Order: sequence, then structure tokens, then C-alpha cells
Amino acid sequence: MEISKSSSPKINSGTVSVHEKQLRIMKLELLKKISFFKCLPVEVLQNIIAESKNITLGDQEILFAEGSDNCNLYVILSGSILIAKGPNYTKYVTILSEGECLGEISLIDKRPRSASAVALGDTLLVEFTENMFHKFIFPNTEALLEMMKVCSIRLRNDLERMSSEIQQVSTFTHDMRNCLVPLGTSEVYLEQALEFFCGTKENHKKRTGWDKVQKGYNKMLSVRNNMITMIDQSLATVRKVQTKYIKEDFNILDLINETVDEINCHKDLKGIPIYIKSGTRDATVHINYLDIKRVLQNLILNSGYASAKGEAINIYIKDIHDLIEISVEDQGTGIPEDIKSLLLKENYTSKPDGNGFGLMSCVEIIDDLHSGKIGFESELGKGATFYFTLPVVESNDTEPAPTAVSS
Repeated sequence: MEISKSSSPKINSGTVSVHEKQLRIMKLELLKKISFFKCLPVEVLQNIIAESKNITLGDQEILFAEGSDNCNLYVILSGSILIAKGPNYTKYVTILSEGECLGEISLIDKRPRSASAVALGDTLLVEFTENMFHKFIFPNTEALLEMMKVCSIRLRNDLERMSSEIQQVSTFTHDMRNCLVPLGTSEVYLEQALEFFCGTKENHKKRTGWDKVQKGYNKMLSVRNNMITMIDQSLATVRKVQTKYIKEDFNILDLINETVDEINCHKDLKGIPIYIKSGTRDATVHINYLDIKRVLQNLILNSGYASAKGEAINIYIKDIHDLIEISVEDQGTGIPEDIKSLLLKENYTSKPDGNGFGLMSCVEIIDDLHSGKIGFESELGKGATFYFTLPVVESNDTEPAPTAVSS
């Protein structure tokens, strides 16, 4: 959807014309149908209408943007409004039409807008300010109760939709686990091939290529086991089953090398050299191995997507007091200013086949589960660097770790 950001809502004011009188009658009839307005006396409704403003929007014009401080309430007289999230308004929430209201949540809690409102076709609305709310609706207990009911209904609908979506994800995740079962057959075949390549008897010589078969076998088992662990963790979360979150001491340099080795065949990393540079005295961290690998995979693949062929990705490991910082630096186009405020807070993605869950999972893993910090720096046209910190494991080794290079 192409959204016009340059246009501003047009507010009509001035002397009352015949058309305006007809419009006021129309407004009155509509307000009488809305629960928290219809309980007000007619004279109060007429005063509200007299003080209200008309908002005229063209197709795809924005009424208010996600994150804005607009706290006014709106009633749609004609046309319809799309409620959506994300910088490109691609995350659909709902569509509101004639006679429906929007904006009551921000009017009550005074917090920034949680979504954007965009006109679908020519749309006419009535705007009610915060002052009008306190003047006309707040003193009326019945009107406040009705507004609470409206908010409650919308919250219930959101919860029902979320519950349905969670159930779908849970079912899909369960079926994914079943899809991994056939890998057991592959495991048997590879074991037989390894037995053949390594010699079926003690006096047989190992055949050329046995080490590659062994490496492929080990990698398949590792990925299969990691997938099963992730699926089981996801199902446990959905079922509200308490499971122990296991952390152990790992060498982060080894983990980075292992991760790069596993994903460097990804389409977004083809032709892109990856350099791993460590200057830390000891790269041992106390972590959940699989979750930190997920963070590394997400950040490296995102950098690969942002990079052109031949542009290097640099991964740095360094000490910062009692923390180890890992940073992933690319030479891509950088992050636009209007996107920066959404990254690490919303499920934003610039990938056509993406969903934006990667960075959000990184935030949860680093901030919530490892008491670390994740952030980024970027200048448009000069690439981006995403970094995260982990608590260091104390060691008597004071020698810096060697620099490793992968490509």
C-alpha cells in the first residue's frame, strides 16, 4: 500500500452553513448509536458537536501515526480507516467503518499511539479533544462505564485472536517435530556409509572422503538436536510448563566459529567474507549455548542480507570491564532514521520473506535471559553494527585469544 505522508488532515471551521447544519444532524444521529455517547442528554451532544472539528482525509492519508502523542477521539462519519502497525503499515490490525470510533485507549491512558490509522478512500471524521472528553463525558458515570465496555470488548477480541494464533503456532510447532522423525532414517544411512568409508574390518583402510561424511553426519545430528530442543522449549512456553533454563560455560570464540561454519552456505552470505577478530583475554561466557547461537545466526544473516557481494562482515569480540561484547559489523546501506526507533521494539523487517521476529528474539535472549544488553549503531550509507554484551566468566588466563578468520 502506498501511503501519503506529506498530506495533513483538513480541518473545517468557520460560519455554520446549510451543509454544516445537515452535517450536524448527521453527527447527532450517529452519536446516538454509539454506546458512550447515546447515554448523554441531547443538549450535551449538541454542545459536543458544536465544539468538535471535522477531519477530511483523502485515500491513504494518515490520521495519526504509531508512536505519536495524538490523544484525541474520532468518530467515522463516512468512509473507513485501516488500523495497522509497522513502518510500512503492513501489519494489519482491523478496519473501522462508518459509525465506529477510534482513539479511546490513548485518550484514557495518555500513552503514544500503539498503531497507525490510515484512510481507505475518502473519509470524513469528527474529532473530539481531550478537553472535550473531560468536559462532557468524564462527569457522566454511565458514559464512562460504556466507554470501559467498548475497551473491554476490543481487548477481549484481541485476546481471542491472539489465543487462536498461539494455538495455530503450537499445532504447527508440534507438527514440525514430527517432520524431523525421518532424519532418524538418514542417521542410519549415514552411519552405514561411515562404516563403509572407515572400513568394515580392523585391517581395512579408511577411504578418501570419510572425514567429510563424518563432518556432515555430526552437523546433521547437531542441527536435528538443536531443532528438537527449540521446538520443545516453544511447546513448553505455550503450555505454560516451567522448565529449567540451562546455562553453561562456553568459549564464545568457538561458538562464533561454529555458527559461521554452519550458516556460511546461506543464500544471503554467498560471496561475502566473514572475519572473526578476538582481542579478549578469555572468551569464556556463562550462557545458554543454543540461544546465543540463535542470536549470532540472526545478526550475521541480517548483515549478510544488507551486504553486497564482496562486502565483508566483521565480527569483533572484546572486553568491556566485567563484560564481553560481541559486535557484527556490515558495510551495507545502513538503517534509515525513521526505522531506528522501531528496531529492537517492533517486529520490523525489510526482507520480502521476513517477519521481523529475529531481532525481537535477540532482545529477549540477551536482555531478559542473560542480563546483557543489545543495541546497534548505524549511519546511512555506511553500514550498521549490532552488538550485545554477556557477563564474563572469571579466568586466570591473561593472554589474549588468537584472532580467527573465516570466509
